[in-house]
Amino acid sequence: MAATVQHGKATFGRRRRRTVQCRQMFAEIVQAVRVWADSAGGLGVFVVAVLDSSVMALPNATDALVMYLTIQHPAWWWYYAAMGAAGVVVGSWPLYLVARRGGQAFLGRRLSGPRASGALAWYKRSAFAAIAGPAFVPPPMPLKIFVLLAGATAYAPWRLVTALVVGRGSRHAIEAGLAAAYRDEAVHAFERYGPALALGVLGVVTALAVGLYVWHVRRTTA
Repeated sequence: MAATVQHGKATFGRRRRRTVQCRQMFAEIVQAVRVWADSAGGLGVFVVAVLDSSVMALPNATDALVMYLTIQHPAWWWYYAAMGAAGVVVGSWPLYLVARRGGQAFLGRRLSGPRASGALAWYKRSAFAAIAGPAFVPPPMPLKIFVLLAGATAYAPWRLVTALVVGRGSRHAIEAGLAAAYRDEAVHAFERYGPALALGVLGVVTALAVGLYVWHVRRTTA
């Protein structure tokens, strides 16, 4: 009995030490990221935004950097927001070019049938909103698929850039403004309510898009 109790205590002690080590490791990682963010500044925001919008998925990483750096340097909030928007433009550009070169072949492999044709026709008429909206809404709202569609439909490059800047620039400007005004409280609110807010906005945007598409279909078939 005593040996069993002793073994249980030893196991509990090992698990506790592992938990403490994991917490220390996580704290060290967070501290390292903060040090990197302080040294990289706006350039770090730009790099993370480029990676997130191109080859990698880094949900809310750019948003967190914009808010963190704004808290450290409130007067530069506009700079961090602008660098985040610029990074999205640069990161999205290769996707746009790849889809634009594929053109109709890209569309033919992924969109076929009368319903798909109708959806594509609607997208062509509403491309600006279809790009600016996802650029504004935080994850899990996808953006890359709309950039690919812009390239495949030969959407004007300057219109794509404008839509990305308007959507993502507005998002980062709001985040930076809240961080400058409310500092740590804004970050805590973003961490706690950000996912729920994003899902709510995504639901509203999706409902509006579906409603507009149904209205368009009924009007054209009437």
